Amino acid sequence: MTTASTPDPGPDPGSSGPRPGHRPILPPALRLPAAAGLVVFVVAVGTTQLALQVTNRQADRQLQEIGQVYLDGLVASVRPGLQMRDPDYIASRFTRAFSEQYGVAERGLFAYGADGRLLARHGDPNLPEPPAETLTGSLWRIDAKAGVAWVSRRVEQSTGPLGSLVAALDVAPILAARQRLALTVVAVDLLLAGAFALLTGLVLRRLGRPLRMLVQELSEGAHRPPARLPEALVAGADPRTAHVLRAYNRMADGVQERERLAAVLAEREQMAALGQLAATVAHEVRNPLGGLATAVSTLRRFGDRAEVREESLGFLERGIAALERIVNSTLDAYRPADDRPLTRADFDDLRHLVRPAAERRGVAVVFELDLPQGAIGLGAGGVRQVLLNLLLNACAATPPQGVVGLQARIVDGELLCEIIDEGPGLDPAKAGRLSAGVASEPGARGLGLSVVVSLLGNLDARASVTERPAGGTAIRLAIPLVAPHAGEVGA
Repeated sequence: MTTASTPDPGPDPGSSGPRPGHRPILPPALRLPAAAGLVVFVVAVGTTQLALQVTNRQADRQLQEIGQVYLDGLVASVRPGLQMRDPDYIASRFTRAFSEQYGVAERGLFAYGADGRLLARHGDPNLPEPPAETLTGSLWRIDAKAGVAWVSRRVEQSTGPLGSLVAALDVAPILAARQRLALTVVAVDLLLAGAFALLTGLVLRRLGRPLRMLVQELSEGAHRPPARLPEALVAGADPRTAHVLRAYNRMADGVQERERLAAVLAEREQMAALGQLAATVAHEVRNPLGGLATAVSTLRRFGDRAEVREESLGFLERGIAALERIVNSTLDAYRPADDRPLTRADFDDLRHLVRPAAERRGVAVVFELDLPQGAIGLGAGGVRQVLLNLLLNACAATPPQGVVGLQARIVDGELLCEIIDEGPGLDPAKAGRLSAGVASEPGARGLGLSVVVSLLGNLDARASVTERPAGGTAIRLAIPLVAPHAGEVGA
């Protein structure tokens, strides 16, 4: 049978969180050096490429001027052939020019008449005839794919144009040298950027060490008390950073001092309560002990008389019974007996007991019970106290509009209970103590968790704490049922 209260509202569709598969490419310590190196690389490559472009254009203009100077001498040599339209004369001049190649070499020479017809050519036969635009005047064009620079010159005389000369200059070595230079510059820029990024990383790592340790201490503050930063670290930081680190150390000292004072106060309160208990027991026990001492003394003196012996022994019995009542009443005050069996009504009581705290926090409480009618093979007091403590803690940890749940069922002779919340999670140290059944750590103070662990130990129960995938904590309890009620539970 299952009962439930307010249903689970489900996740907020407007909420957003970190994407499960999103991971940063670089750790935080390497992002700034990598960004600095990338900026240096981009700026260096951009400026050097711009400088190379300007240099190449200047070199092209110089080559063009050299080509025109070359054509000046060639025009003077072939002008008579153009005037006589003698291809053989022009070819002999071209052959002589090829025999004296120094510096930039020719790959082909072409001579055209005034009508645009080819009169003579010399050089690489695989070269195509120059494009028609080179015949219109003094032009310069580089064919990077063929490694050729075309330069042309129109030849004129006073009576009109004589023709045109076109030279195909071999600039492949120059273009290859430019390409090698560009690649070398990029490689040097990359090396410089990498070295700068490495140097930046080392400097930032040294300068940022104090702040990294401060951030680490603040991040771990949720799991342990804050600890002081070393004085050597503070002394080695710059003035502004050192001021922040000293402020943190003062805060850590204050927190530690408050915790020490709170521990001392708790210990004093515990000692005061223990002293009050001892004084009460001593006061209540002192009077019966006086009477018992008198009875023993009477027995020693007049024990041979039957009526005195009987009267003294009766007094001793009543005195011992009085002491037993005092001891039992004291134990009952700190460990109340629980003889009433657990029933479903106790879980309904828990719902009513938790409701005020849940309403104050704006939290919904959901109970899912799969339990038989009648008595369950457990005492009510311990189970109620454990579940009530855990439910109240879950309500306190869950943010408003959240859900706290309790599931209870019987499986294989055990009462299985699961308390779930949507809080930030249980402290790992407390979760480990609850799962291991350790009431307290050495030097630890506090009764809430210790009481729960002690009650679970009395019930011979097992506990486990897990983080829920959707957020929050799930505490699972397995409480063995008492043997005489096992058959009743399974019915």
